[in-house]
Amino acid sequence: MVIVDQVKLKFNQPQLRYITAKGKKEGVSIWGRGTGKSTIISWDIHEIVQTMPRSCWVIVGSTYKQVLTRTLPSTVAGLEALGYKLNRDYYVGRRPPPSLRWDRPLQGPLEYDHFIIFANGTGFHLVSLDAGGSASRGLNVDGFLGDEALLFDKQKLDADLSATNRGNGQYFGKNPKHHGVFLFSSMPWGDQGRWLLDKSKYYEDEGIDLVQRQNELIEAQVRFIDATSDEERLHIWREQVVKLMQDIRYFPSKAQKGTFYSEANALDNIQNLGLQYLKDQRQFMTDFTFMIEIMNRRPTTVDGGFYPMLNQAVHVQECANDDYILGLEYNLKKLSTPDSRMDSDCRSHLPLRVAVDWGGKISVLTVGQIHEDVREYRILKGMYVKHPKMVADLASDFCEYYAYQLRKEVVFLEDAEWGNNRNPNSPWTLNETFIKVLQARGWRVVRANLGRVPGHPTRYLVGQQVLAEKMHPKILRVRFNKVNTKDAVQAMLFAPVSQDSKGNISKVKSSERKESFPQEHATHFTDTIDLHLLSIGTDVVSTMPNFSNVIIMSR
Repeated sequence: MVIVDQVKLKFNQPQLRYITAKGKKEGVSIWGRGTGKSTIISWDIHEIVQTMPRSCWVIVGSTYKQVLTRTLPSTVAGLEALGYKLNRDYYVGRRPPPSLRWDRPLQGPLEYDHFIIFANGTGFHLVSLDAGGSASRGLNVDGFLGDEALLFDKQKLDADLSATNRGNGQYFGKNPKHHGVFLFSSMPWGDQGRWLLDKSKYYEDEGIDLVQRQNELIEAQVRFIDATSDEERLHIWREQVVKLMQDIRYFPSKAQKGTFYSEANALDNIQNLGLQYLKDQRQFMTDFTFMIEIMNRRPTTVDGGFYPMLNQAVHVQECANDDYILGLEYNLKKLSTPDSRMDSDCRSHLPLRVAVDWGGKISVLTVGQIHEDVREYRILKGMYVKHPKMVADLASDFCEYYAYQLRKEVVFLEDAEWGNNRNPNSPWTLNETFIKVLQARGWRVVRANLGRVPGHPTRYLVGQQVLAEKMHPKILRVRFNKVNTKDAVQAMLFAPVSQDSKGNISKVKSSERKESFPQEHATHFTDTIDLHLLSIGTDVVSTMPNFSNVIIMSR
């Protein structure tokens, strides 16, 4: 049994709150980058191993890709910090050598392919929600842990996994963790993962405005980071930050078997990260990204917006090719270099459809594909490069990611009006530069000239009708890859709409001019999505006056 020297362990304030919260049956920890989530997940595993020998738990992810490429490596590192050595104190994905004579779990699996086993028989199933329930069907488990929970499909979590959290009360019934659910996540964006934030509503019942309290603290913490002198910083810390931190009290929703919801940000871990780390991140990141990723502030979204029919629950789907990922047999080096073989929505024998938006600050592209047999238009991936990288760099990134495509053919949905501007220091236009890089790497490019791209009113109508999936049954259904198009979907959610006195609709593109706004979430990506929607929404466009729906194909 591993003996952990708790004297040497140094927990930060959020970690101490979590560890010392008594009687929690459900934990929901919304913690930003650098706060120590991995340490706490590893600590939970350690406590389970120590207090519930031969129990079986689940470590759940939205896909096996998430579990194996993001959760597992940090968990292994966290366990090592606690004194556990891989292939000595526990094994992943295989049985321990028979000579060790380790205990078996009370209700363990027949095969250990997706299983972590410890010396005292405690085990953890590695489960993907995207496996349609088959990964957890028939299990009886004693609780589950989940990382990056904002990516989880709540309905699948409830239907496929919660029902397995049962039994074994005669062995572990007195243990407060038994049948517990402990979820960890960074701050949800848009409507994805909002159900996690709903877990905090019990604070409102106690008269606590958690959002206002956190925002006031975050504002003081940012003033502390931005201070120009040590004297000013010390004053802000003593007079503002410390006082607001003293007002913070997180507690379970009830004394026993309650929910413990908490939020934390990188400043809560300043003793480990150091002030310079926070100052560097502040300088490196845009203000918007810094506030969400580092300071863990809840982002605002645009009500209505230019794409009011976009529904993440309908249009955004998990598309990890778990069969391929599992075939890599826990090779973390290979898992850390993603390519299109990891994507279940990418069909290698079909051409790819690419739309681009070239800019001085950022250049972006989105990749689509027509799946005629299921009447779907798949948005497979969004990619971007920022200045000083340019068109050729983005084209090379595309070729690298799709290097294993059997049919190397691209239908280029070009914006002829802007894409045919001359590339600086080159005899070729921006579009021509992109095409030539692809051709040099063995790709065949078919140019689909959409002509003069229609204005915002037409694009707005096409987006409404295509995403609504009602008015024109012949139009393909659009589906987005949840992981690969995260930035593009976020840009759509943040794209405002305006209307003048004459009723003319326009997309508000002011975010492209704001230095403090992350350009990957500005409206650049949305213009490429418009091209994809226009290319399949000709039945909608044909109802609009003064617009030709003819798409001219040239080779």
